[in-house]
Parts: sequence; C-alpha cells; structure tokens
Amino acid sequence: MGISIKTGKAVLLASALSLFSCVSKVEEPAEDLLARARVEYENGKYNNTRVLLDSIKIVSPKAYKALREAEKLRREAMIKENESNVKFFEDELKSLVAVRDSMAAAFDFNFDKRYQSKGYYTAPTQAVALNVYNNFLRACVYEDGTMYLTSFYRGKSIKHKCVKLSSGDTYVSCDKPFLERNFKDLGVNNERRDYKYGEDGGLVDFVLASQDDVTVELSGANGTVSYTLRSSDAVAIRDVFELSQAIKAVKRVEEMLGQARYMLEFLKRSEARSSASAE
Repeated sequence: MGISIKTGKAVLLASALSLFSCVSKVEEPAEDLLARARVEYENGKYNNTRVLLDSIKIVSPKAYKALREAEKLRREAMIKENESNVKFFEDELKSLVAVRDSMAAAFDFNFDKRYQSKGYYTAPTQAVALNVYNNFLRACVYEDGTMYLTSFYRGKSIKHKCVKLSSGDTYVSCDKPFLERNFKDLGVNNERRDYKYGEDGGLVDFVLASQDDVTVELSGANGTVSYTLRSSDAVAIRDVFELSQAIKAVKRVEEMLGQARYMLEFLKRSEARSSASAE
C-alpha cells in the first residue's frame, strides 16, 4: 500500500520540525552564553567575555553558528584587552619615570663617553673630590639599575680583596670584587675594589638593615685595616639602593609595555588576515 502525497508532506514537515527543534536545543544555550558574553564585552570585562565564550565549546560543541560568532568576538575581546594593557603600562611607565627622575635629580651623574658605555649615579656626599683622604664605601648605580659598592682605601698597601661589615656579633663579608684598581696619588698607595649588589655577600643588605654602628674591615695579602662606617655613607648607600629600585621598576614596565605592544600588533595583523579571508 502506497503513502499518499498528503501523508508524505506531513512526514517531511514533521521531520523538518523535529530537526529544527533539535537545532534550537543545540543553539539555544550557546546563544544565551553568546549574549551574556556580548554584555561583558560592552562593559569592558574582556576576561569574563573570553570565559563565557570558552563555555560555548563545552556546553554546545555542535552549535556551529554560535561558535563562529564566538570566535570573532573572542578576537575582538583580545584586541580590546591588549589595548587596555598597553594603556595601563603607558600610564604606569609615565608615573614611574617621574618618580625615577625626581629621585635621580638629587644625585651626581657621572659619564665619560671616552671610556664608559653607560653612566652612573652617586650621592653628592660621596664625591671623590670630597673624600680624597678618606677610607669609605661608595654606592653607585648604573643607568640600567645595577648597583655596586666601591671600597676606597688610601694608605700602606694591603692588597685588599675582602670587605667585612660587622655590628656586634653579626657580620657579612665578600672577597670577590668584579673590578680591582691600584694606583699611586702623590706617592700614596690607593686601592679600589668594586662589589656588585646581589654578588656582594650581603654587604648592601647589611647596611640597609643596620641600626647601630657598622665596622668596616679590609683584609688582603699584606694585612688588615678597620674603620667605622660614617653615617653619611650609610645614608648614601640606602639612598642609592632606593634609586636603583626606582630605575629597575622603570625597566620592568618598559619590558612589559614592549611585550604588550608586540602582542597587540600581532592580534591586529591576525584579525586583518581573518577579515580578508572571510570576504
């Protein structure tokens, strides 16, 4: 017995309605998530936008129309998020540069392009011209934020390498200078030793933490010399340390800004290619 045309149409209609119903059930939760993601996007909450868009793949992996629209919105959200990141780092950098420059204005800047590749800052109280006859620890910080101490010694040659700082029963020491200089000035022996912060055995940190008088002991192959760290030198070491941290903060944000700008340009180029291929 054959099926009438009328009955056949009814079956086709029923199948179409059934298929539409299935599609609706697949697309409905995806469309809901997509709508919520758009609201978050309009409110500038780009991370929330991406979280909701990611949920579509889990909830409705076959909602192809919604997934295509979600991918487009995701790219737009990532661009907006990175534009926001760039703006944040630009503002942060401007603020940190102002702090650094304000601090640096209180220091002496030393640079001789004939033999130096970068300049360094020192406290005015530790200018060599003011301390010709003093044994002292001078704090310096390069333009890139690298801090170091220089042990200045004037007197009978002791060929010192080790600098020891002590206060009471507590002490630290370092015998690994990264630079050594010996010379005579008006017939008097001069020795200078440089110790980089972070590789100085804790010399700088000891001064930063000290509350009482600090004894400086210089020792080498030809003997030992001791003196008390002047309060003005302790202050200079602390001030130079703060400047070094301000310089490093600028450097860190400059790096993050560079990375954010690179990522933004990458995303924009990718979006341009995607738009071109869709046309």
